[in-house]
Amino acid sequence: MTPRLRAGLLLTAVPGAAAVLLLLRLTPAAPGDPVLMLVLLVLGAAAANFPVMVVPRYKTDTGPAIDLAFVLLFSPAAAVALVGLTRILGDGVLCFRRNPQTGTRRRSPIDLVFNTSQLMIAAACAAIIYHGVIASGALGSGLAAQLVAAALAATALYVVSTSAVVIAAGRMLRRSAFDVWAEAAGIELKQTAAIYIAGYLLAVLSNGRPLLAVVMMGPIAALQLALNRSAQIREQTVAAVESMADVVDRRDPYTYQHSQDVAAYAVRTARQLHLADRDVEMIRLAARVHDLGKIAVPDSVLHKQGRLTNEEFELMKRHPQDGADILAKFPEYRSGRELVLAHHERIDGRGYPRGLSGSEIPLGARIIAVADAWDAMTSNRPYRSALDQDVALGELMRGRGTQWDSDVVDAFAATLPGAAAEPERHTGVAAPLLRSLGAVAGILTS
Repeated sequence: MTPRLRAGLLLTAVPGAAAVLLLLRLTPAAPGDPVLMLVLLVLGAAAANFPVMVVPRYKTDTGPAIDLAFVLLFSPAAAVALVGLTRILGDGVLCFRRNPQTGTRRRSPIDLVFNTSQLMIAAACAAIIYHGVIASGALGSGLAAQLVAAALAATALYVVSTSAVVIAAGRMLRRSAFDVWAEAAGIELKQTAAIYIAGYLLAVLSNGRPLLAVVMMGPIAALQLALNRSAQIREQTVAAVESMADVVDRRDPYTYQHSQDVAAYAVRTARQLHLADRDVEMIRLAARVHDLGKIAVPDSVLHKQGRLTNEEFELMKRHPQDGADILAKFPEYRSGRELVLAHHERIDGRGYPRGLSGSEIPLGARIIAVADAWDAMTSNRPYRSALDQDVALGELMRGRGTQWDSDVVDAFAATLPGAAAEPERHTGVAAPLLRSLGAVAGILTS
């Protein structure tokens, strides 16, 4: 984090505090139900301590439900102050808790200041919209008007708070803020909509009945558990599929950990190409299981030391399709299966199984092809010893533009100074090369 970015995050406290002071002057300072305030404060602070990793780099919790309830139940000034106090109490606990593995704080003071301030600013916008719509009577005074006003307030909460976060993340990662938001938007929008609906119901049912707020936390907690369970199922599914891929690698002592190494090389290359984290993760997932289809290849073919016969080669050529067919059963690989299917295609159209060429081959598959070939070239095989890296790089350069994508080869070559040591391992859900043209049999059977 650069000093300028750190200063920018800290400065968000200024408009957050200004929003409270301005609203105190412009709106009635009606205190509201103190018991309900206290109950929601405790519930909101507790929710902040149970985030769920929805996708890599993106966590969520049920705190927005409490924030929306504050906006709908209390005066604008009180709502903004309560939202800020809730986040201070929730994230403040995390500032004192440390990760047992790394020893670092789970939340830094700068994070606390930024998170609190941007949520207060978002709450101020939401409160002004909600109370302004209700007070103006522009939409009437019935239930429909309240629903529309609540929906507008929830939208303001989401847009303002999310914009602040993705702009800060974009500056820190030196990437487009829109790209940062788009990585999690597909899943995030669904979860956020459910959380805000729960927040609206919480406000309606607990108004004047503080104890019902506690009762309503049952469904909200269930939503949190559902989010957590969904994330766990995804992780377990990915772990199970990767374990199957590792079993395939272990069938041959020469290819032990091959898929792990290919995934590590592919991630480095994808990052060198400045791909979005979402795309890097998709490539990593596909690279880890790119040879899964070899589970259907007989040992007599898989372990053969000489050149394959035409019949044996036809069996070998089926493994990308077999792997893609297996992965089709898992939603986590909905995008990655196409990369597995195409990782043996060639730029000149002489690959398999579909004979794709050039840009018809997905970029991720082109990256995995280079990573796959490099690992095969620089590893010992029964039919030859590992090639020296200079020799292997020369083979890549000779196949540049015919067998492999030129830009991908160049990007991979740029990672070589840092790849001389043991390749970095990438495990879990969330996680940032090749072979010899002179050893054609090795390339085709890796």
